Amino acid sequence: MTALVIGSTALAFWYTDAVREPKDTDVFSPTPVDDADVFWDDDFKEWLSDEPGARYATPHELMTIKASHAYWDLRNGSWSKHMGDMLFMKKFGVRIIPELHDMLYKVWERRYGAKQVDLTQEAADFFNDAVKRIYDHDSIHDSVAYGERPLYESVLKDGASVQVDMSKVRALSYDDQLRLFREEIYATALERKVIPSDYTCSPRWAYAWALRRTITSLTKGWSARFIVDNYDQFYRPDTDYVARHLSRAARLIPLEGK
Repeated sequence: MTALVIGSTALAFWYTDAVREPKDTDVFSPTPVDDADVFWDDDFKEWLSDEPGARYATPHELMTIKASHAYWDLRNGSWSKHMGDMLFMKKFGVRIIPELHDMLYKVWERRYGAKQVDLTQEAADFFNDAVKRIYDHDSIHDSVAYGERPLYESVLKDGASVQVDMSKVRALSYDDQLRLFREEIYATALERKVIPSDYTCSPRWAYAWALRRTITSLTKGWSARFIVDNYDQFYRPDTDYVARHLSRAARLIPLEGK
């Protein structure tokens, strides 16, 4: 049974200019390995059953392992590290292995818990949370729309105010899919960070926070996977979204008492 060396040690093996020096060695193995942090799941048996001994995870395996962790914001602070490594490897044409990703996702779901995202709520329930809201949520979307109307309106299920029809999302062009999720990230950054700070917080920081939260807490399934697959397109804003928002201030609808 193959023991698979993963993490920064495997990354440094393939790339001498890797983003950081390894501080420890992580291994997937059914048995203990000296001086290594070991994890194993029986679902790995078919994947790692070809040859005895140890080997380094290939770049494509490494990319897939890191992508499969992206949906959970763990207390060990590994999220930014995984995403940074993915950006680094993507420059070399490394890609996610779909079948391996799906298997690993199920392993981490058992280990870290299923994502609790209810995508069937209507607006009155979906937006009734602890966020300090100053403007109507839909009007914030309106203020950052690429066109005259926010893209999410074009993919709603018939008669719904929040729930999207994923067949409509998948039917969008690739560029419109990017815009759809960017609008959501911009609106989240504004509503939860920028506006409550009275526009004093860093727009770049707020965007990074919103992107991370969108992946780990606000989406699941195909949507979360799309953002992770295209993280190199999403990791920074493609426009000055705060300036766009402020230029459309007339579209904002203040909530009562605000």
